[in-house]
Amino acid sequence: MSDEIQEQESAERIRYPELPSEIAGPRFGFKGALLVFGPGVIVASSTIGSGELIFSARGGAVFSYAIMWTFVVAAAAKFAMVYATNRYMVVTGENPMHRWAVQFPGPRGWFPMLIGLISVVSFPSWAGGLSTAIGQLMPQMTGIGAGASAGQWWATGLLLLAGVLAWTGSYDRMEKAQTVIVGLMIVAVAVSMFALTPDWLGALGGLIPQLPAYDTWVATDYPDIASRPIWLEIATYLGAIGGGVYDYVGYSGMLREKKWGLLGYERTSDLRERFLALPKGSRLPLSDDAEDVRTAKKWQRAPFGDTLLSFAAVTVLAIMFAINGAALLHEQRQVPEGEETLLHQAQFLTTLSPALEYLYYVGVFFAFFGTLYALWEIYSYTTYETLGAVFPKIRRGGVALVRRYLYPYVAIAGVALIWTVGELVAIVTPASVLGGVLGCGLFALALLWTEKAMLPEAYRMRPAMRWYVLVAGILLTVLGIVSVYELVAGL
Repeated sequence: MSDEIQEQESAERIRYPELPSEIAGPRFGFKGALLVFGPGVIVASSTIGSGELIFSARGGAVFSYAIMWTFVVAAAAKFAMVYATNRYMVVTGENPMHRWAVQFPGPRGWFPMLIGLISVVSFPSWAGGLSTAIGQLMPQMTGIGAGASAGQWWATGLLLLAGVLAWTGSYDRMEKAQTVIVGLMIVAVAVSMFALTPDWLGALGGLIPQLPAYDTWVATDYPDIASRPIWLEIATYLGAIGGGVYDYVGYSGMLREKKWGLLGYERTSDLRERFLALPKGSRLPLSDDAEDVRTAKKWQRAPFGDTLLSFAAVTVLAIMFAINGAALLHEQRQVPEGEETLLHQAQFLTTLSPALEYLYYVGVFFAFFGTLYALWEIYSYTTYETLGAVFPKIRRGGVALVRRYLYPYVAIAGVALIWTVGELVAIVTPASVLGGVLGCGLFALALLWTEKAMLPEAYRMRPAMRWYVLVAGILLTVLGIVSVYELVAGL
């Protein structure tokens, strides 16, 4: 039997699962997006505990409305990267990491290992940083603990408790309560945004990209902030909003549970190994049948709707907190930092009623603790997808094998950062710049190469979307390089 016939029969055996009703119709609108919205909730909810509550509010407090563009640009650029990633997985049934391990120019597996290195190095930074932020607030919330180290003890306990609950899966029962409480807090923040009567024209003007400057009071009252290069401060916001490559690789890996497109192929592992065994330079043997192509295009609606709603939510939340930071904290010359990282934002709710201070504290606790809980599992998938692409033993061992080593690593390194660095922004800035900006840009550009090299023309993104991903990739890469330079120059 000729190679051509074998390839044709192989392609014919690759069939997409039946389309669910929410994406099978002739049109796919907002209702359809809501019906598939699921994995993207992870990104939208986890960013509340890092991006919005802290960095969006801090940006508004430091730079007023001139910083608004940062959050829109960050969300728009990262949407392009995440959608392109999830779309590729749904169309092909494989994580692009696996493709890069065998097809990317250069030594075998170097690019997945680079992304894996950036991610693994960043894990303890976010785990330790977020624990530090909520730990510093806990003595005031509970009245338990006093002295300089009280916040560090709280941070250590919360980080380890989240790890234990993630390992045992015991936190699921709390998720509904968390969703309700955090949702109420967000609604209250939205109401307070209008109650504060911000400068709406100023906010609109802030959507135009510009390099703001520190006000004189920032240098006087917050010399540590004023000593940071302005671009590095902005880059930290860019990296924090919406997450980073360390989140997205794991998020995409978790799509396997949704079984969208070829991720729902009945012999997924066989399909993955068949693709990995392709000769270098070969395209994926996807069917050229017109009906299969139409089905694949409709399956793309699922990751599009999920990712779009996720980053729309991220953008709205970031702008809400930034406007409140500009309208209230900037005017009062109060910046969330150090032991006051989460303290000043309580005013976003107490402007409506002093009694809402309790809702803020409870909401903040659930937002941060929920994020800490989710990080352990997201990072497990990220590590599995990056290292499993290069090492067959890890690929065969599954996520469970990775957890045995990842959990102790994150726990030990995270606790070490809590007790040595002990300040959120200082802890997370390297991770935010490397994984949240530069890593995302490189990832987006690599996806474009993969599409062109591996997918038949009928399965590729439309030209407009390819240009969108290209611009986003170049933008994030350039901004990341500049940010890394600023970071290294300041050491």
